Amino acid sequence: MTAKDTQKTATITLDTASRDRQYPIYQLSINAMRGENSGHGYRLMGPKYLGRSRNLHTVELTQRDADEIRAILDEVFPVKDAPESAA
Repeated sequence: MTAKDTQKTATITLDTASRDRQYPIYQLSINAMRGENSGHGYRLMGPKYLGRSRNLHTVELTQRDADEIRAILDEVFPVKDAPESAA
């Protein structure tokens, strides 16, 4: 296994979950990928994946993207300090 095979990438994907052109249903997810078809993710928007979705667009995130997203999340959901142990 080469270093490229074990290197993970972060992606955001936009999928369509219906064939209805008038009222399309979309799914948005953030994913940790270890190859083109191997990884796991978290659905941010849309119905649960039922195996019928079709990918419309995938974007690989950069370190800058991750830093900007993390800054927004930290602003809205600040990390709470660990409770001090009673001594």
